[in-house]
Amino acid sequence: MTGSSVNSLDAIEVIPSGAALAAEVRGIDLSQPLPDDVQARLTEIWAEHLVLLLRGQELEDDDLIRFSDYYGGQQMGGARKKRWEIGMKESGKAASTDARVNYVTNLDKDGNPAQHNRGTGSYELRWHSDNTYVDVPPTGTMLWADVIPDDDSGQTEFCNQIRAYAEMPEDLRALIQGKHMMHDGSRNTANLVHPHREMPKTQDDIDGPVHPMVRVHPPTGKHALFLGRRWDFPSTYIVEMPNDEGEALMDRLWAHATQDKYVWTHHWKRGDFILWDNRAVMHRRTAINSNQPRILHRTMIKGVPVAAAWDSNAAAD
Repeated sequence: MTGSSVNSLDAIEVIPSGAALAAEVRGIDLSQPLPDDVQARLTEIWAEHLVLLLRGQELEDDDLIRFSDYYGGQQMGGARKKRWEIGMKESGKAASTDARVNYVTNLDKDGNPAQHNRGTGSYELRWHSDNTYVDVPPTGTMLWADVIPDDDSGQTEFCNQIRAYAEMPEDLRALIQGKHMMHDGSRNTANLVHPHREMPKTQDDIDGPVHPMVRVHPPTGKHALFLGRRWDFPSTYIVEMPNDEGEALMDRLWAHATQDKYVWTHHWKRGDFILWDNRAVMHRRTAINSNQPRILHRTMIKGVPVAAAWDSNAAAD
């Protein structure tokens, strides 16, 4: 990406996806610093579209760190942080030694593609928001594609939780008013138990933070469903409801929130950079071809405390 106008306001071009969220942004080279006015414009575009795609980026991890600094710095993944605290740091050819960056990859410790590894391997991942099992989840997540399979496996889907809440049936909206969920952090997004945790046997075994089911999206003041991740019982649950009623309500919520009309699917190419708003977007991944390597570099943006929609007089529906 060359040219004197790159990373200037007049170079920015925004191409909406045509779906419920996401836009491609052109005219930006993230390997170079961004002027203040360009940072401000990107912030506006991000608030409007929730997911940004920048193609053809040739980046180092330091570039990801610099970009995340524009938005408040980095946040280490909760499970990864716990592993590091007890001395279980990553090892192998596919591991990052920088706490600010980690690699989302299907490589094993010897650097070979595999179905199973210490992370999420090549498995399909369910709908989720990142790190809702910590007290202050990250504001956003960025991924840069270093190595991508050539068969289009490992697509990433995103769904708009602001629109899902705005279009929610009134009876369903009334059922979640004022309610909270206990978020389960025992398993990763491939439904594999973290090496420092045990599979919960009862609801009492669930250890995590309690978050409101609807939160305020700070850039816009709008309300967004905030569902996190959920596995088969016992897992994430609604604090104010009996088990059976809570499970039935969560079934309805996930079915509503992940409808096709709220979804945009990204087909990865090498050099793609994706930034999404973890406060208003859920995402999932299709299965990866376990015979081909896939390496994405990830940095999460430091979060702020979750503000419940019903606790904010300033928030708009």
